[in-house]
Amino acid sequence: MRIALKSGCSDPPFSKLYCIEGGSYGLERKEKMRNLKSRKLENSLFLFFVYAFLFLSIGILSFFFLFLAKESLPLFESVSLPSFLFSSKWNPMAFTGTASFGIFHFLMGSISVSFLALLFSTLLSLGCSIFFAFYFWEKGRRILYPLLDLLSGIPSVVYGFIGLTVGKPLFLKMGVSTGSCILLAAVLLSILIFPFMVDSITDSMVKLKAKYFLEARALGLSPAYIILRLILPSSLRSIFMAFLLGSGRALGETMAVMMVVGNANLFPKLLSKGETIASLIALEMGSAEYHSLHYHALYASGLVLLLLVALIHLLVKMRERPRTSKFTSRAASPEPVILESTSHAVDTDTGTAESPSVHFSENREEVAPRLLITGKRAKASRSFSAVLLFLYSFLSFLLIFSALLFFFLYIFYKGYKVISPSFLLDTPKGMVLGEEGGIFPAITGSLAFSLTALVLSGLPSLFTAIFMVFYAKEGRKKESLHFFIHLLSGVPSIVLGLFSYSLFVYQLKLGRSVLSGAIALAIMIFPFMEIRMEKIFEEVPKSYLHSSESLGCSKGYTLRKLVLPYTLPELLSTMLLAFCFALGATPPILFTGGVAFAKSPTSLLSPAMALPLHLYLLLVQGGSSLSRAYGTALVMLFLLLIGNGIASLLTTYCHRKWQK
Repeated sequence: MRIALKSGCSDPPFSKLYCIEGGSYGLERKEKMRNLKSRKLENSLFLFFVYAFLFLSIGILSFFFLFLAKESLPLFESVSLPSFLFSSKWNPMAFTGTASFGIFHFLMGSISVSFLALLFSTLLSLGCSIFFAFYFWEKGRRILYPLLDLLSGIPSVVYGFIGLTVGKPLFLKMGVSTGSCILLAAVLLSILIFPFMVDSITDSMVKLKAKYFLEARALGLSPAYIILRLILPSSLRSIFMAFLLGSGRALGETMAVMMVVGNANLFPKLLSKGETIASLIALEMGSAEYHSLHYHALYASGLVLLLLVALIHLLVKMRERPRTSKFTSRAASPEPVILESTSHAVDTDTGTAESPSVHFSENREEVAPRLLITGKRAKASRSFSAVLLFLYSFLSFLLIFSALLFFFLYIFYKGYKVISPSFLLDTPKGMVLGEEGGIFPAITGSLAFSLTALVLSGLPSLFTAIFMVFYAKEGRKKESLHFFIHLLSGVPSIVLGLFSYSLFVYQLKLGRSVLSGAIALAIMIFPFMEIRMEKIFEEVPKSYLHSSESLGCSKGYTLRKLVLPYTLPELLSTMLLAFCFALGATPPILFTGGVAFAKSPTSLLSPAMALPLHLYLLLVQGGSSLSRAYGTALVMLFLLLIGNGIASLLTTYCHRKWQK
């Protein structure tokens, strides 16, 4: 039943639903009354789809983890767990003697590269976040934020490409024998993960600034003092959580690290070669015989990597319990801030100590000069700290966005000469594949992989998010499901490719196909979309939902007629970002659907080329194919730029509509 729209009703979300005027409901005469049974049927069908897709998502994800464990266990019938974890001998072929499987060097390589990358990224991200939150104007921050999203969406194979063509020659000039080393991999990986860390830390600091900054300034505190003594200590928990979640992303990175780390079974040293577990799986999965010990050892390696990520997410879950900080409680207090001593109040704007009450006139002449000298020193120290803080934050910001600008300008300068209609519309040709012709089959193949993955994971992620926000009750079950989804978001993409390779390519006999690769991509982008959609639904004003409920609307009707229509632009933006994420992913399709050469896919069961895989193969070939690699990278960046630009416009449109 609809209520008539009167002339006093200005609330946009309810202009399509109900309006109350003078405490009475007016019936809309021009429209027919809805049938009550059909309304109940619509609500029942909607609820059925919510639960159906929820259980489908849980079933598929549970099967993924169980399958990974099942394929790993046969190894430990022949190899003991301590030997597998702590031995450094990896010899799967065993031409002489017995095969040996020890991942200690690979495990240490993964940990060392990730830790160094997180250390570099945290230092830069912290400075950039301070600059964004306190020194940069708000409109400028809104303009530059989409660029950070763009940087996070650049395929890792492009980072590896820059590392090979720029970083490796630079390290050779510095005296590193081969140019490939742990340090280069860590630097490259830090650039790859810092957009995520900047986003997390900046959000925390902006909220703390809105809550405490004006009150602290009213108490006479200087901006530098507020940042150093109030905001940073209160942000430690968010910084630590960003560090932990970033470590999950770093541990699973495959292509960028594999292309510059050297891939040698050596104990990791800063300026020497090494190898990570993700690189090991990517390099050897294609040569491992199905159901051999080598095959099971690679699965067990992926399981170890997954358990590391699970441990990190468990630590994050433990840290999510809210705690009262002594700094925040001090800032919220309306009383003046007294430091060091109750007998000396501090002017925290200048850092000078106010003169204590001097009751004896004979001591005034001795005390005053000493306080004056101390005050000047403290003021100079405070000014110096403020300058250092600004320089640190500004240089971090400058370094990060200089890297972004360099990435685009370098690839554009090297690749624009190759771009032509024939390059975009022809198939690859030449004695060495790709040195002539174009990349049209790779473009269509990438679109086929990404669109199919989006179709497979779009509705499950949407209905799972609806259930988590509007239907799930607070408790252990909801927390467990949250942990499950966040754990999946940290699963290395090469492990997803390994799962799809064994199940769909071999066991279900689908072979290398668009469908096999798209399923791996769908599992990869599912948590990406679900987590973002949850955040979108949580930002819907609660007053709208309560008003709708008070007017007699069912929850299903409110979601269909109010929540989904008004969040649609932002939901589409999330799906578009997920599409770009899938477009640049290489490991999930490395052994499942991507091939070196194929025509444009005509069905889901045919193999296909893909832009990131084609770029990687051109880099491996080198020589005359290198110029084509620059052109391929430039096309990928333009596709991502267009996708991120549209997503940003949709998000802005949605925010403006909610504000109206």
